This record gives sequence, C-alpha cells and structure tokens, in this order.
Amino acid sequence: MRHPLLKKEIGLVRATKHYLASIEGIPSAHVHDIIHNEDGLRALVTGLSHDAVEVMLLDLKEVRPGQQFQLHHQQDQLAVGNFLMGRVVNALGDPIDGRGALPPKNAPLILEREAGDLARRAPITDQLLTGYAMVDTVLPIGRGQRQLLMGPPQSGTDAFCREVISNQMGSKTICIYAAIGKSAAAVRRLADALFETEAKNNTFILASTPDDGAPLNTIAPAVAVYMAEWFSEQGNNVILILDDLYTHAKYLRERALLEGRLPGRESYPGDIFYQQAHLIERAGSFRNGGSITLLPILQTDIEATTDLIMTNIMGTTDGHLQFSSELHAQGVFPPIHEEESVTRVGKHTHSMLQKHVSTSIATLLADAKEQERFVQFGSELSEASQVVLAMGATVRMLLDQDEGDRLTPELQTVLLSLIFTSFSNNRDAKFFRTNRDAIITVLQSQSFAPLMDKVHTEENFTDFLNALEKKLPEIEKVCHK
Repeated sequence: MRHPLLKKEIGLVRATKHYLASIEGIPSAHVHDIIHNEDGLRALVTGLSHDAVEVMLLDLKEVRPGQQFQLHHQQDQLAVGNFLMGRVVNALGDPIDGRGALPPKNAPLILEREAGDLARRAPITDQLLTGYAMVDTVLPIGRGQRQLLMGPPQSGTDAFCREVISNQMGSKTICIYAAIGKSAAAVRRLADALFETEAKNNTFILASTPDDGAPLNTIAPAVAVYMAEWFSEQGNNVILILDDLYTHAKYLRERALLEGRLPGRESYPGDIFYQQAHLIERAGSFRNGGSITLLPILQTDIEATTDLIMTNIMGTTDGHLQFSSELHAQGVFPPIHEEESVTRVGKHTHSMLQKHVSTSIATLLADAKEQERFVQFGSELSEASQVVLAMGATVRMLLDQDEGDRLTPELQTVLLSLIFTSFSNNRDAKFFRTNRDAIITVLQSQSFAPLMDKVHTEENFTDFLNALEKKLPEIEKVCHK
C-alpha cells in the first residue's frame, strides 16, 4: 500500500529495448500505473522486480539511460462522457480527428479490472436488433451477449458492424468502435461512413494505428472496455466492437518476445488467453440497468477455425457468426454462413412464436443444404425434395437484404412465415424476388398491425399461420405473376 504522505517518486532509466525500459526506483509503483518524465513522455508499468520496474513507453519518443521518470498519484487520465460522440480518439483518449481538444480529464485510466460477479449481473432478456433477418430471426443476439464475428478479409464484417450501429440511431444506445491496428486512411473512411449520419449522436471511435506503435495497440482493447464500463455504469446500453483481436494478438506476441517471455503454441505468449478472455468476460447485462454487448472481430487469412487465437476466443464468447468472403463477393448481405454460426444466448430474447419461426427456418435451410448435396452427386430428387429445395432458395432470397434495407423483427417474422403458408405453393424464389418490395409495403400497412402484435403474444405457430392465411388475399392483390 502506498504511503499516504507520498506525493511524488523519481526513478532512473537503467536500460531500454525499443519501447520497453527498465527503471530503478519508484518503490511504490503498481502494475498499470502511468509514470511521466520531464518532457511529458508517458510510460505504463508492466512488471515489478526487487530492484526495478519494467515499463512500456506510450509515446513515440526516444528514451535514454539516466533519464528521470516520476510517479504522480493522480486519478484523472481520461476524458470520458457524452462529449465523445462523433469524435475519434486514440488509445489514451486524446483526440486525433483535428476537431479540437476535449473537456478536462475526469476518469482514471484503468486497464485491469475484475469482471463483475454474478450478483452484479442480470439475465439477458432484451434483443440487440440489427435490422437483418439472418441475425435477428435466425441467429439472434441479446443485449449483453458476447458474439464473435469471424471471417477472412473482405468478408463484410466491417459493413455489418456499421449497419448494427446505424440501426441504433435514435436510441440511447452508446456505440464504441475500437479500430485496432487499422491504417489512418481506414479510420478516416470509417469515421466518414458513420459520422455523416445520425450515428454521430451516439457513437465514437477509439483508434490505434500502426504509426502509434505496439504499446497503444496493445492497450487499445482494455481502454475501450473501460470506457464501455463507464457508460454502462451510468445505466446505458453499450455496443462495443473490437476490430480486430487477431491484430491485437500479434502486438501482444511482439511485446512478449521483446520482454524475453517464452512463446507458447504457434509462437504466441502463454498468457494470451488470459489477457483477451479477461477483457471479454467484462461484458454482460448488469443489474444497474446497463449492459455491454461485445462484438469482437477476428479476421483471418483462411476459412479455418482451428488455430490458437480463434479457438481461444470462441471458447470465451456466447456464440459466433461465420462471415464468408465468397458470399460477400456474390453480393449477399449479411454474408453469414448460418450452418457454421451459433448463438448460445440470443434465443432467450425471442418470443415463443419467434422461436418457432427461427427453428423452422433453420431446419428448412439444413434440409435444403442436404438435398443440394444429393444434387451434386447426380441423384434424382423426389417431388418432396424439389419442394424443399425451392423453399430453401426462397428463404435464402428473403434473408438476403441490401445494406441499409433494415426490417423490424415483427416484419421479419411475418415475411418469413409466408413460406409456410399456401401463399408459397408453386411459387419460387424468382416470384418472391419480384414481389418482395410490394409484399413488405402491404405488410407495413395498418391492416396488418394486429398480426404484427401477435408476434409477441401468440404462442401457437399453427394458430398464427391460420391468422396469416386469412390475410393472404390482401397480399395477393399487390403481387405480379
């Protein structure tokens, strides 16, 4: 414990190695303390020994042996608040968007914190709505869930995250996009895409670029998680996107090798699982009314899901969405392989009817996939199998939405339920593609409002389909043959 009268301590740099340094003195330093030299250069304490402290330099300036560093017992090292909305800051909370300074710092920089215990956590009962039926209906995400987004580059994960943020416009949900190791040009494109819309009112970007060096890229996810916790503790629902943890792992590996720590499997440090899992488990739904929905991204060069980092993070999240560069190239959105994706919590946020529709759609897609395999072997298909293939193609078409073409969960449920009514008899995906917009327009009319309400109140799927059958003549009127 620090002495209550101690105000300042001084240490001397003993040795340096790139952005790491060993400093004699500063006996009351704790791990994750920040120290300064006379030029204002900041360093983070990363380790302690009997005669020195090990630090990681946070500013890109040269440090030489013999220079002095001081430990200041100050608490406020970050500026956190609603004034961050529409801004871009670095991993130390300093603005990097050229739009002026932030208000005075009002929060400590806490990089290590225990995840809340069960007494602080609340059940996940509310759904995080994305506007896309592939997720909201088939693979739902709950507020407070930790859902991994994984796929190779150019697989649409970044576009999907932008759409998730855009769907929160007009709500009180706070969105934090942590761009880790992204180029300055990529960060600018992201800021332009988000902040030219109303998303600027509830979204900010925390960015670390390769030019910032490994230290800031190493701590960026921890700072983003702490900021998310700050907003959550005010009672806000928060969406935190970490893009991406594979890049973060590479920086952790670089630092570990410089420190002389023995690498583990695939040359990554042995404690990398702890470092990333410890951040992920801090997300959740909390009893103070706030929540942190975590969407970590893993971008890999291959489709495989068996390497060290992938399996580590898959094991600490509540499910994953597998994105496909092939589907993305075909123009499918969101480009998600539903058969390779899973959500372990989101189904709890569905009504009974939504669960029926979700299960029916997933079963139909699986059956259609199985029939497609028989076709590849040249097998002759029965009439029943051909019907399954046609229904599967129709469902895939309805699940393929354009970017920005977001639908309410009620509309998604009714639209997909049409597949299981007489309306789909002898009608293929081409018919639904031609008439999709007209069908959606009539479903949004006041005449269908009572049916939309049944999505949350009706428990019997058959009764719901019977009610939908009675409304089919209104839909038939607007359809072209």
